[in-house]
Amino acid sequence: MQFAYVFNGQGAEVPGMGIDFYQNTLIFKEIIDRADAVLDFDLPEFLANGDFAAHPDDLQPALVAYSVAMHEVAFAELPPETALAGLSLGEYSALIAGGGLSLEDGLKLVAARGKAMATACQNRPGGMLAVMSGDQAVIQEACEQAPDVWPANYNGPKQTVLAGTHEALAAVEKWLKAQGVRAIPLHVAGGFHSPLMASAQPQLQVALKQANVFEPVIPVISTTALKPFTARNMRSVLAAQVAEPTKFAAVIAQLKAEGVDTIVELGPKPVLSKMIKRIDRKMTTHLISDAASLNEVADLNNGVKAD
Repeated sequence: MQFAYVFNGQGAEVPGMGIDFYQNTLIFKEIIDRADAVLDFDLPEFLANGDFAAHPDDLQPALVAYSVAMHEVAFAELPPETALAGLSLGEYSALIAGGGLSLEDGLKLVAARGKAMATACQNRPGGMLAVMSGDQAVIQEACEQAPDVWPANYNGPKQTVLAGTHEALAAVEKWLKAQGVRAIPLHVAGGFHSPLMASAQPQLQVALKQANVFEPVIPVISTTALKPFTARNMRSVLAAQVAEPTKFAAVIAQLKAEGVDTIVELGPKPVLSKMIKRIDRKMTTHLISDAASLNEVADLNNGVKAD
Protein backbone atom coordinates (compact mmCIF):
# COMPACT_ATOMS: atom_id res chain seq x y z
CA MET A 1 0.00 0.00 0.00
CA GLN A 2 1.46 3.36 -1.08
CA PHE A 3 -0.74 5.96 0.52
CA ALA A 4 -1.31 9.63 1.27
CA TYR A 5 -3.22 11.37 4.03
CA VAL A 6 -5.72 14.12 3.25
CA PHE A 7 -6.98 16.78 5.65
CA ASN A 8 -10.34 18.53 5.62
CA GLY A 9 -11.18 22.19 5.80
CA GLN A 10 -14.31 23.41 7.54
CA GLY A 11 -17.47 21.41 7.04
CA ALA A 12 -16.38 17.99 8.31
CA GLU A 13 -16.51 18.85 12.02
CA VAL A 14 -18.89 17.17 14.48
CA PRO A 15 -19.32 17.82 18.23
CA GLY A 16 -17.27 15.48 20.35
CA MET A 17 -14.73 14.74 17.62
CA GLY A 18 -11.54 13.24 18.98
CA ILE A 19 -12.67 13.03 22.59
CA ASP A 20 -12.31 9.23 22.70
CA PHE A 21 -8.69 9.59 21.55
CA TYR A 22 -8.12 12.46 23.98
CA GLN A 23 -9.26 10.34 26.89
CA ASN A 24 -7.48 7.13 25.86
CA THR A 25 -4.48 7.93 23.62
CA LEU A 26 -1.46 9.78 25.03
CA ILE A 27 -0.12 10.95 21.65
CA PHE A 28 -3.42 12.60 20.77
CA LYS A 29 -3.76 14.18 24.22
CA GLU A 30 -0.24 15.62 24.07
CA ILE A 31 -0.94 17.41 20.77
CA ILE A 32 -4.28 18.80 21.97
CA ASP A 33 -2.73 19.98 25.24
CA ARG A 34 0.12 21.69 23.36
CA ALA A 35 -2.43 23.42 21.14
CA ASP A 36 -4.54 24.35 24.13
CA ALA A 37 -1.56 26.17 25.64
CA VAL A 38 -1.35 28.39 22.53
CA LEU A 39 -5.05 29.12 22.07
CA ASP A 40 -7.16 31.57 24.06
CA PHE A 41 -10.06 29.14 24.62
CA ASP A 42 -10.45 25.73 26.25
CA LEU A 43 -9.71 23.41 23.31
CA PRO A 44 -10.69 20.04 24.89
CA GLU A 45 -13.97 21.54 26.13
CA PHE A 46 -14.64 23.13 22.74
CA LEU A 47 -14.06 19.85 20.89
CA ALA A 48 -16.33 18.02 23.32
CA ASN A 49 -19.19 20.46 23.72
CA GLY A 50 -18.52 23.63 21.72
CA ASP A 51 -21.05 25.41 19.54
CA PHE A 52 -19.06 25.29 16.31
CA ALA A 53 -21.48 27.42 14.30
CA ALA A 54 -21.45 30.21 16.88
CA HIS A 55 -17.64 30.32 17.13
CA PRO A 56 -16.11 29.95 13.65
CA ASP A 57 -12.91 31.75 14.73
CA ASP A 58 -12.33 29.06 17.36
CA LEU A 59 -13.37 26.24 15.03
CA GLN A 60 -10.54 26.80 12.53
CA PRO A 61 -7.60 26.28 14.95
CA ALA A 62 -9.56 23.56 16.76
CA LEU A 63 -10.01 21.63 13.52
CA VAL A 64 -6.32 22.00 12.66
CA ALA A 65 -5.21 20.84 16.12
CA TYR A 66 -7.58 17.87 15.92
CA SER A 67 -6.33 16.94 12.44
CA VAL A 68 -2.67 17.10 13.44
CA ALA A 69 -3.35 14.99 16.53
CA MET A 70 -5.18 12.44 14.37
CA HIS A 71 -2.17 12.27 12.07
CA GLU A 72 0.20 11.61 14.96
CA VAL A 73 -2.00 8.75 16.17
CA ALA A 74 -2.18 7.21 12.69
CA PHE A 75 1.53 7.80 12.03
CA ALA A 76 2.38 5.71 15.08
CA GLU A 77 0.39 2.74 13.76
CA LEU A 78 0.93 2.84 9.98
CA PRO A 79 4.02 2.97 7.76
CA PRO A 80 5.23 6.39 6.57
CA GLU A 81 3.03 8.03 3.97
CA THR A 82 4.12 9.05 0.48
CA ALA A 83 2.54 12.50 0.57
CA LEU A 84 0.05 14.78 2.28
CA ALA A 85 -2.61 17.14 0.98
CA GLY A 86 -5.28 19.33 2.49
CA LEU A 87 -8.31 21.17 1.22
CA SER A 88 -8.32 24.90 2.03
CA LEU A 89 -7.76 25.15 5.81
CA GLY A 90 -6.60 21.54 5.71
CA GLU A 91 -3.37 22.62 4.03
CA TYR A 92 -2.25 24.08 7.35
CA SER A 93 -2.92 20.74 9.03
CA ALA A 94 -0.94 18.99 6.30
CA LEU A 95 2.00 21.39 6.62
CA ILE A 96 2.18 20.95 10.39
CA ALA A 97 1.94 17.16 10.02
CA GLY A 98 4.58 17.24 7.28
CA GLY A 99 7.05 19.32 9.27
CA GLY A 100 6.76 22.55 7.28
CA LEU A 101 5.31 24.47 10.23
CA SER A 102 5.46 23.97 13.97
CA LEU A 103 2.15 23.32 15.70
CA GLU A 104 2.43 26.62 17.54
CA ASP A 105 3.25 28.77 14.49
CA GLY A 106 0.67 26.93 12.41
CA LEU A 107 -2.11 27.68 14.90
CA LYS A 108 -1.09 31.33 15.11
CA LEU A 109 -1.24 31.54 11.31
CA VAL A 110 -4.67 29.91 11.24
CA ALA A 111 -5.95 32.44 13.78
CA ALA A 112 -4.53 35.33 11.73
CA ARG A 113 -5.98 33.85 8.54
CA GLY A 114 -9.43 33.54 10.11
CA LYS A 115 -9.45 37.15 11.29
CA ALA A 116 -8.22 38.44 7.92
CA MET A 117 -10.85 36.46 6.04
CA ALA A 118 -13.61 37.63 8.39
CA THR A 119 -12.63 41.24 7.69
CA ALA A 120 -12.56 40.55 3.95
CA CYS A 121 -16.08 39.09 4.18
CA GLN A 122 -17.28 42.33 5.77
CA ASN A 123 -15.51 44.48 3.18
CA ARG A 124 -16.80 42.51 0.20
CA PRO A 125 -19.76 40.31 1.16
CA GLY A 126 -20.34 37.23 -0.92
CA GLY A 127 -21.27 33.58 -1.00
CA MET A 128 -20.68 30.30 -2.81
CA LEU A 129 -22.70 28.14 -5.18
CA ALA A 130 -22.08 24.43 -5.78
CA VAL A 131 -22.67 23.62 -9.44
CA MET A 132 -23.32 19.95 -10.17
CA SER A 133 -21.18 19.97 -13.29
CA GLY A 134 -17.52 19.74 -14.16
CA ASP A 135 -18.11 20.84 -17.76
CA GLN A 136 -15.68 23.73 -18.09
CA ALA A 137 -17.62 25.26 -20.98
CA VAL A 138 -20.70 25.43 -18.74
CA ILE A 139 -18.68 26.87 -15.86
CA GLN A 140 -17.07 29.50 -18.05
CA GLU A 141 -20.38 30.55 -19.58
CA ALA A 142 -22.00 30.65 -16.13
CA CYS A 143 -19.29 33.02 -14.88
CA GLU A 144 -19.97 35.28 -17.86
CA GLN A 145 -23.58 35.81 -16.82
CA ALA A 146 -22.71 38.39 -14.16
CA PRO A 147 -19.69 40.33 -12.91
CA ASP A 148 -17.93 39.32 -9.71
CA VAL A 149 -18.34 35.55 -9.91
CA TRP A 150 -15.48 33.06 -10.28
CA PRO A 151 -14.68 29.32 -9.99
CA ALA A 152 -13.51 28.70 -6.42
CA ASN A 153 -13.27 24.91 -5.99
CA TYR A 154 -12.72 22.34 -8.71
CA ASN A 155 -13.94 19.39 -6.65
CA GLY A 156 -14.39 16.76 -9.33
CA PRO A 157 -16.05 15.79 -12.60
CA LYS A 158 -19.54 16.52 -11.27
CA GLN A 159 -19.02 19.50 -8.99
CA THR A 160 -17.48 22.94 -9.30
CA VAL A 161 -18.07 25.58 -6.63
CA LEU A 162 -18.43 29.21 -7.67
CA ALA A 163 -17.83 32.24 -5.45
CA GLY A 164 -19.10 35.75 -5.92
CA THR A 165 -21.30 38.52 -4.69
CA HIS A 166 -24.80 37.54 -3.64
CA GLU A 167 -26.40 39.39 -6.57
CA ALA A 168 -24.07 37.80 -9.10
CA LEU A 169 -24.59 34.29 -7.75
CA ALA A 170 -28.38 34.73 -7.82
CA ALA A 171 -28.16 35.63 -11.51
CA VAL A 172 -25.87 32.69 -12.25
CA GLU A 173 -28.10 30.27 -10.33
CA LYS A 174 -31.10 31.43 -12.37
CA TRP A 175 -29.19 30.97 -15.63
CA LEU A 176 -27.96 27.50 -14.63
CA LYS A 177 -31.49 26.43 -13.73
CA ALA A 178 -32.63 27.51 -17.21
CA GLN A 179 -29.89 25.31 -18.68
CA GLY A 180 -31.04 22.33 -16.63
CA VAL A 181 -27.93 22.39 -14.42
CA ARG A 182 -28.46 21.85 -10.70
CA ALA A 183 -26.89 24.47 -8.42
CA ILE A 184 -26.97 24.59 -4.61
CA PRO A 185 -26.22 27.75 -2.57
CA LEU A 186 -23.81 26.96 0.26
CA HIS A 187 -24.21 28.24 3.81
CA VAL A 188 -20.87 30.02 4.12
CA ALA A 189 -19.76 33.39 5.44
CA GLY A 190 -18.19 34.67 2.23
CA GLY A 191 -16.89 34.11 -1.28
CA PHE A 192 -13.82 32.11 -0.33
CA HIS A 193 -10.99 31.26 -2.73
CA SER A 194 -11.91 34.14 -5.03
CA PRO A 195 -10.83 37.77 -5.57
CA LEU A 196 -13.37 38.75 -2.91
CA MET A 197 -10.76 37.56 -0.39
CA ALA A 198 -7.89 39.61 -1.86
CA SER A 199 -8.03 42.15 0.97
CA ALA A 200 -7.16 39.34 3.43
CA GLN A 201 -3.79 38.74 1.80
CA PRO A 202 -1.76 41.69 3.22
CA GLN A 203 -2.71 40.86 6.81
CA LEU A 204 -1.93 37.19 6.24
CA GLN A 205 1.41 38.09 4.64
CA VAL A 206 2.42 39.95 7.81
CA ALA A 207 1.65 36.87 9.91
CA LEU A 208 3.50 34.61 7.47
CA LYS A 209 6.64 36.76 7.67
CA GLN A 210 6.67 36.27 11.43
CA ALA A 211 6.30 32.48 11.21
CA ASN A 212 9.20 30.07 10.95
CA VAL A 213 8.89 27.82 7.91
CA PHE A 214 10.82 24.63 7.21
CA GLU A 215 11.37 22.22 4.36
CA PRO A 216 8.62 19.60 4.82
CA VAL A 217 9.99 16.16 5.62
CA ILE A 218 6.92 14.64 3.94
CA PRO A 219 5.81 16.13 0.58
CA VAL A 220 2.74 18.36 0.93
CA ILE A 221 0.97 19.10 -2.36
CA SER A 222 -0.66 22.52 -2.75
CA THR A 223 -4.21 22.39 -4.13
CA THR A 224 -3.85 25.89 -5.58
CA ALA A 225 -0.30 25.88 -6.95
CA LEU A 226 -0.40 22.13 -7.78
CA LYS A 227 3.17 21.62 -6.62
CA PRO A 228 4.86 20.63 -3.38
CA PHE A 229 5.27 23.24 -0.69
CA THR A 230 8.86 24.20 0.06
CA ALA A 231 10.40 26.48 2.66
CA ARG A 232 11.00 28.93 -0.17
CA ASN A 233 7.47 29.04 -1.64
CA MET A 234 5.35 28.36 1.46
CA ARG A 235 4.68 31.96 2.44
CA SER A 236 3.73 33.11 -1.06
CA VAL A 237 1.55 30.07 -1.82
CA LEU A 238 -0.35 30.32 1.48
CA ALA A 239 -0.87 34.06 1.06
CA ALA A 240 -2.23 33.55 -2.45
CA GLN A 241 -4.34 30.53 -1.42
CA VAL A 242 -7.16 32.50 0.22
CA ALA A 243 -8.01 34.22 -3.07
CA GLU A 244 -7.23 31.42 -5.56
CA PRO A 245 -9.34 28.40 -6.58
CA THR A 246 -8.58 24.98 -5.14
CA LYS A 247 -8.07 22.10 -7.57
CA PHE A 248 -8.58 19.02 -5.43
CA ALA A 249 -9.36 16.77 -8.39
CA ALA A 250 -6.04 17.66 -10.03
CA VAL A 251 -4.15 16.84 -6.82
CA ILE A 252 -5.74 13.39 -6.65
CA ALA A 253 -4.69 12.76 -10.25
CA GLN A 254 -1.18 13.94 -9.42
CA LEU A 255 -0.93 11.65 -6.42
CA LYS A 256 -2.08 8.69 -8.52
CA ALA A 257 0.53 9.51 -11.18
CA GLU A 258 3.17 9.37 -8.43
CA GLY A 259 2.10 5.85 -7.46
CA VAL A 260 -0.33 6.52 -4.62
CA ASP A 261 -3.05 3.86 -4.67
CA THR A 262 -4.67 4.49 -1.28
CA ILE A 263 -5.80 7.73 0.36
CA VAL A 264 -6.57 7.92 4.06
CA GLU A 265 -8.80 10.73 5.26
CA LEU A 266 -8.35 11.85 8.86
CA GLY A 267 -11.60 13.23 10.16
CA PRO A 268 -14.95 12.56 11.78
CA LYS A 269 -16.85 11.88 8.55
CA PRO A 270 -15.94 10.94 4.95
CA VAL A 271 -16.21 14.29 3.20
CA LEU A 272 -13.04 14.01 1.11
CA SER A 273 -13.32 10.24 0.69
CA LYS A 274 -16.64 10.63 -1.09
CA MET A 275 -15.19 13.38 -3.25
CA ILE A 276 -12.20 11.20 -4.16
CA LYS A 277 -14.45 8.32 -5.21
CA ARG A 278 -16.29 10.67 -7.57
CA ILE A 279 -12.94 11.73 -9.01
CA ASP A 280 -11.46 8.24 -9.37
CA ARG A 281 -13.48 5.14 -8.49
CA LYS A 282 -10.35 2.97 -8.63
CA MET A 283 -8.61 4.86 -5.83
CA THR A 284 -8.86 3.04 -2.51
CA THR A 285 -10.01 5.30 0.31
CA HIS A 286 -10.24 4.89 4.06
CA LEU A 287 -11.53 7.12 6.82
CA ILE A 288 -9.82 7.13 10.21
CA SER A 289 -12.19 8.71 12.70
CA ASP A 290 -11.82 6.57 15.83
CA ALA A 291 -9.88 3.68 17.32
CA ALA A 292 -11.93 1.05 15.48
CA SER A 293 -11.32 2.57 12.04
CA LEU A 294 -7.62 3.05 12.84
CA ASN A 295 -7.32 -0.61 13.80
CA GLU A 296 -9.13 -1.64 10.64
CA VAL A 297 -6.71 0.27 8.39
CA ALA A 298 -3.74 -1.06 10.37
CA ASP A 299 -5.05 -4.64 10.01
CA LEU A 300 -5.53 -4.22 6.27
CA ASN A 301 -2.00 -2.90 5.93
CA ASN A 302 -0.67 -5.95 7.82
CA GLY A 303 -2.66 -8.32 5.65
CA VAL A 304 -5.14 -9.13 8.39
CA LYS A 305 -8.79 -9.00 7.44
CA ALA A 306 -10.71 -6.91 9.96
CA ASP A 307 -13.66 -8.59 11.71
